Amino acid sequence: MDEFEAFHPERMASRILGMGDVVSLVERAAEAVDLDDAKRMEEKMRKGLFTLEDFLEQLRQMKKLGSLESIVGMLPGGSDMLKGADLGKQEKEFVHMEAMICSMTMQERRQPQILNAKRRIRIAKGSGVTVSELNTMLNKFGQMQQMMKKMGKFQKMMMKGGGMPGMFGR
Repeated sequence: MDEFEAFHPERMASRILGMGDVVSLVERAAEAVDLDDAKRMEEKMRKGLFTLEDFLEQLRQMKKLGSLESIVGMLPGGSDMLKGADLGKQEKEFVHMEAMICSMTMQERRQPQILNAKRRIRIAKGSGVTVSELNTMLNKFGQMQQMMKKMGKFQKMMMKGGGMPGMFGR
């Protein structure tokens, strides 16, 4: 029932023509995301303080937006992307990630570096995945964390006026 939405002929025509429906996607996102939480999360990301707890929160907010298929279908060219994509597999992976994080203690979520072999085995068993799958998720999370730190540093540099050599007549 939560997948029903108001009918807008022009938006439906855009979807059919493969031009997406960004307006409906933005409306759906505005309903699902709290502005204060988003600002807090953005600040944490910029400072490089993004934890598995925050990642879990992001996964749950994505769920509120609907299925990946419905989200991608609203993007321009999304219907073309859907033709060869197996989004069901990706959604299943999101469910596994959520289970892995929920199987961790608060301390483990905030400090994943403390996850030794015994803890990883316990988490994997508790979430119904293999230790290898858990390690893959933790590696992806670590890469994402590093990327966010770099982006935060780059943004600070740009705000201080450092810019890139050759930009804006420098």
